[in-house]
Order: sequence, then C-alpha cells, then structure tokens
Amino acid sequence: MTTDVAIPIDSGKNEFKLQAQSQTPDYSKAYKILSTQVKQNPKNAELKYFLGYTIDRMNADDGKSMFQVRKDMSIEASEQFEEVNRLEPIYKGEQYILDPYAKITSIWGSLAEAYLNRNLPDSAKWAFSEGKRRGGFIEPILEFNRQLLNSCDTNSILITYRDDITIPIWYLQTIENFKNDIIVVNANLINASWYPKYLRNQRKLKISFPDAEIDTIDYMQWQSEKIEITNPKDTTKKLSWELRPTYMEGYILKGDRILLDIIQQNLFTRDIYFNAGSDSTYNLFLTDYLIEQGLVSKIGMQPFNYLKDVFTVSNNFEFYNIKDVKAEDIIKSKDAITTLNGFRSAYSKTIYYLILQARMDEAKELLKQMTEKFSKDKLPFVSEEQEKNYADFFKQVDKNYR
Repeated sequence: MTTDVAIPIDSGKNEFKLQAQSQTPDYSKAYKILSTQVKQNPKNAELKYFLGYTIDRMNADDGKSMFQVRKDMSIEASEQFEEVNRLEPIYKGEQYILDPYAKITSIWGSLAEAYLNRNLPDSAKWAFSEGKRRGGFIEPILEFNRQLLNSCDTNSILITYRDDITIPIWYLQTIENFKNDIIVVNANLINASWYPKYLRNQRKLKISFPDAEIDTIDYMQWQSEKIEITNPKDTTKKLSWELRPTYMEGYILKGDRILLDIIQQNLFTRDIYFNAGSDSTYNLFLTDYLIEQGLVSKIGMQPFNYLKDVFTVSNNFEFYNIKDVKAEDIIKSKDAITTLNGFRSAYSKTIYYLILQARMDEAKELLKQMTEKFSKDKLPFVSEEQEKNYADFFKQVDKNYR
C-alpha cells in the first residue's frame, strides 16, 4: 500500500526560480513538482501562478525563442493564470515578475507576434482577441499606451525596453488599428535575430543589415567613440554624441549595434522617441539629447540643459487622464498601478525642471493638474515610500500638498 507523500509547499516554486537563474534552464522538474502540488492544492493561487510561469518558460524561455511559441502551450499556461484570477481577483501570493493579468497579456501577445512574424495577420488577431477574452489586455494598460502613442508625432519611431508597453501597443495597432504609423522598437527583443528582420520586412523599418548579417552580428569590444549622423539632404544638420560601452565597460551588444543602425538610417526621415525614463545603456547614451515630452522623450540635435535652456511644457500633459478607466480595474493589477504611475513620473520630472528654473507658478499649476487627474483614490501609489517621496518633493512647490 502506498500513500501520497506531502511535497514541501515551496519546493516547486524554488525549483522554478533556480532554473530561471540558470544559463541552461530545464523546467521539467519544476513542472512535475508544481503539477502535483496544484492537484493536491487546487485552491492555492500561488502554486497555479508558478505553474503557469513554468509552462510559459517551457514554451519560450526568452525573447529569442518568442517566434516559436506553440498555441497549445500558450493555452495551457494561460489557463493557470486565468484560474489564479478566479481564485484571487487581486492576487496575494508571491509575484515573480508580472502579475496574472499582465502575464496573460504577455502569453497571448507573444503568440500573436509569432503569427505576425509569419505574416499570419488573421491568426494574430485571433490570439490578441483571445488574450483579451481570457483576462489580458486590461483597459488601464491599453489606455496608458493609447496616450503614450498619442504623445508621438505621425510616422515616428518609439523605442522602449518594456513589454508592458510593447505588447499592448501590438494589440492596439492590430485590433484597434490605432496609430499604426508609429513603429515600436523593443530594445530588448532587438537582440533576437528574428525581431529586426520582422521590423524591416513586416513593418518596413529602414535597417541596413541584410538578413544573413543579422544572424551573425554579435557583441563587440568597444571604446568610447564619437558618433555623427548627418542629414544627407542638408549637411549642416547633424547629430553628434559620444557612444560609450553599454556592457561591462568594454563592449556593445548585438542589439546596440542594430539600434544604432536604426537611428542612423531613420533619424532625418522619422522623429525618434524613447519612452520616458530610458536608461543610458539602452538609449545609447543619448540622454543629454532627449527632450522631455511627458510620457516620451524625443531625440534632439543638440544637448539640452534643463538648468538654463528655456523649454516649453509639452502640450501632451493637457490630454493625459484616466477618466474613462475604472478604479477597480486599476487596483486589481499591480502592474497596472505601476504602469499608470508613469503619468505621475512624467509630471514630476517636468515639475522638477520648472523648479530648477524658478518657474514656480508653472510648477504649481502642473502639480494641481496632476493631483486633480490622478487622485490617490483612483490611482494608488506603487508603495508608501513612493507616496512619501512624492509628498516631500511636491511640498517644495506647494506647502499644502498632501
């Protein structure tokens, strides 16, 4: 006679995290343990959460294999997160990276992109719609990204490193036909050979590397070097800056080389933006040339000094709002709260620049606008520490700020 042996409750979760840190992960053991645990504990949302993550990683461990994701495994992974949302509409367990709503978005967005990469638009539309039906692509995230896209000029390029921007934009452009003229370039995915090929062949983005060369491009040793891009139609107009190593103080990565090529090929035919708050290692050290325009930063031709150079507060702030988003849809998702706090971050950065120039009346007006549109009751802060930091900062503008 045999009896079921109780499995330590954290063993499957810990095995998943161990493999996630490995250079050559094998999730089969984590899958076996978590599958057994979920059968033994059918109402444990955290176990289902980590089983869903395990299945998803078995389907595609990173962006390089995204184009190969399988429909059956996407469904299997999604079903675990859907069950998490049924058990706990506001998930209370340990969160590995994304919350369950965002993870459903990622799973179905990846499958849809795999279809788009194979030039199967109808299948992609099905995958996006299915992801929405199953609980992904929630309205707060979509609305944030609509307003992000509206912050960019027509026919521009938006460079981002965040999946919570890239994947919902794929949805908006494919399902809602929203701002299709803008090409979003994910600075993480661009390290995967399939993605720059997709950008050029499907999205018609100018990239000079042929397919065969994209396959063979690798990281390379790099010392700080001056990069100069000249407008071929007007040689008096040029962008010149110092590109420093982006990796281990002596290298630039494959994606950096392709991203640099994209900027070189498109700078004088398309406006180029980064999502606000971009890190210097993925914006190729163009930080001093970026002009803040709310949720986005636009590449300019000259360094901009916010201490002394006169700037105009972007008109984008006038249109930012969450009036059509339900509070209950925000608070159920940690990732929605984090993403929508990007509005506060954009406001606070411009307010800071106004303070630097002693333009206190404008700073106070912008603070009033932000406070009215993004109240704590509707949009919680990410943490108590963040809320305190904002309060301490904004008291420099308005001593009555709470």
